[in-house]
Amino acid sequence: MSEQCNAKTKSGNDCRAAVVVGANFCASHGDPNRAVEVGRIGGRRNRHYVETEEVTMAPPSTPEEVKAVLAKAMVDVRTRRLDPRIAHTLTYMSSVLLRAIDSTEVEQRLARVEETLRGKGSKS
Repeated sequence: MSEQCNAKTKSGNDCRAAVVVGANFCASHGDPNRAVEVGRIGGRRNRHYVETEEVTMAPPSTPEEVKAVLAKAMVDVRTRRLDPRIAHTLTYMSSVLLRAIDSTEVEQRLARVEETLRGKGSKS
C-alpha cells in the first residue's frame, strides 16, 4: 500500500499528502465534506468584525448630521465593528448627499432672493 494519496489535485497532479491509516486517500480526499468544513472554520477565524444588531436611524438631513454619521463610522471601523467596505460606501453616499443638500440650499436661497426682488419690483 502506498503512503501517498491516490487522488489527483484540481490541477491534475498527484496529491502528495500522506494517506489516512487504513485508507488510500489523504484526509481531504477521503472526506470531501471535511475540506469544506475546514475552509469554513478558516473563514470564520479571519472575520475580524463583531456581529452587531441591525442599526436603524433617520437619514441625515443636515451637514452636521452627515458629519456625525461619518464620525461614528470612523470610530466603528477603528474598533472593528464596521467593515471598511461598508464605511467606504457610506463615505461615497455622504459626499453625494452633501452635494444634494448644498444645491437644495442654493436653490432655496435663490428662490427667496427672486421673491424679494419680485416684491420690490411690484412696489415701485
